[in-house]
Parts: sequence; structure tokens; C-alpha cells
Amino acid sequence: MKDKNFFDVKNKIIVIIGSLGILGRQYVNYLSNKGCTIIIGDHDLRKCKELSDNINKKNGCISYPLEIDVYDEKSIKLFYNSIYKITKKIDVIINNFQVKPDGFYNDFDNYSKDTLMKVIEGNTVGTVLSCKYASKYFLKQGYGNIINISSIYGIVAPDQRIYDGSVNPYDDKIKFSSPVSYGLSKSAIINLTKYLASYYREKNIRVNCLTPGGVFDDHNNEFLENYNSKTLLGRMAKKDEYCAAILFLCSEASSYMSGSNLIIDGGWSSI
Repeated sequence: MKDKNFFDVKNKIIVIIGSLGILGRQYVNYLSNKGCTIIIGDHDLRKCKELSDNINKKNGCISYPLEIDVYDEKSIKLFYNSIYKITKKIDVIINNFQVKPDGFYNDFDNYSKDTLMKVIEGNTVGTVLSCKYASKYFLKQGYGNIINISSIYGIVAPDQRIYDGSVNPYDDKIKFSSPVSYGLSKSAIINLTKYLASYYREKNIRVNCLTPGGVFDDHNNEFLENYNSKTLLGRMAKKDEYCAAILFLCSEASSYMSGSNLIIDGGWSSI
């Protein structure tokens, strides 16, 4: 008898919300090579279709592009209804999205309530609703797997000193920083994960969290040096270094894991 491949995700239906982001695209491309069906979900349907067409041709897999607006409960409900109509089951959902409304990078003294609420509504409430509507199908089919994505700033406060003098790679007109809304919303994701793992106890629905550290994304040298000095490995993560962790969480390799927070940050939070 052959040993069981606990990392096998062949024929699983894996939903990735936030597929168009820097890590979302990595997860889509990586998992599409593993024989599973990928639901590519994001707010820009045209770009979702482009990504789907690309990986279907390149990897010979099956993927479906679907639009979702994490601010709109009806959109989230329709998203999951559409998936189930197409695939007849949902094995795994990955809540990988984050929002960056106008004013996202403003400093604390000038942070508006409107921006704060938009981030909390998108990142936190959106994740709650995604889990809620996915779980309706999980309960119906008798199993399910939820993976939420947090951040190291969900477990520790950002060291704002590393941003001093650094160019913002996402908007060079705005000072680079880690805003109050980000850490606030991402810490809530960790607590939500634990809450849902307890709530769905003994229902065969596993809920876990991945907490990644910073990913190199054309940051300037000054920021890079500052960031690297805070990690035990002396560098930022490469874009593909969380893919194996995602595979672990999607697969039966993590079958006895629920309510956990998998921290992969190069040692950032260890000291």
C-alpha cells in the first residue's frame, strides 16, 4: 500500500478571494498546478478573467473567475451561490483580501473616521460575511475549511521607525507608514478565526489563520535595510514563500488543526 499523500489537493474546489493581489496571484498559480479547481474571486471581473484564462492555458487546470465586492453583503451571498451552482461543492475558502480606501496611509492625527470604517468594514466585516455564507454550504455538505489571512501587525504593533525616510512603493505622493486601520482590522481576523473554530466545533469545519510577514515588492533600499534588521533571517519574504503554507492549510496535512494562527515572518515577532 502506498503512503497517503497528505498534501494532495487534487479535485478540491478552492476559493481564493483577493486573487489579484501580490500573494493572491501566487496562491492561484501555485495551487492550479496541484490538480484542484480554483475560484478566482476579486472586485475586477475583467482581470479575474485574464488570470483565469492564463492559468487554464498554462497549467491545464480548471478555474472560474467571479466578481465579489466585500463591502456588499448581497455580492458575497451571490458569489457563494454562483460557486455552488457551478461546482456542487466547496472544499476550501481563502480570505486573502484587504482594502485600501482613500486616506489609507494618513498618519494617526489626521486619520478620518470614514477611512477607518471603510478599512474595518472591508477587511473585517467582509471576512465575517465571507465566512458566514461559505459556512452555510459547509454545513449543508458536512465539511469545510476556512483559511483567513492576517498579518504580523495583527499580533504586534508596527515599528514606525522603519518607515522613516522611506518611499511609499504604493503611492510615492504619500508618506509610507503602517496605518492604525490595518493592524486594527488584521488583529480582528485572528480573533475571528478562533471564534469560528469554537463556534463550528464538531461540525467538521476547520478554521485557521495564516499570519505572514512583509513581502518584498520593490521597496527602496532604506526601507529594506530597516525591515531586514528586524527579522532573524535578515530579509523580507519572497513572493512565493507562503505557497507551501497555504498548501498545508488547504490539505489533509493540517487535518488536526483548527483555531490556530500559523505565523511565518522570518522571526520578526520572536524577539
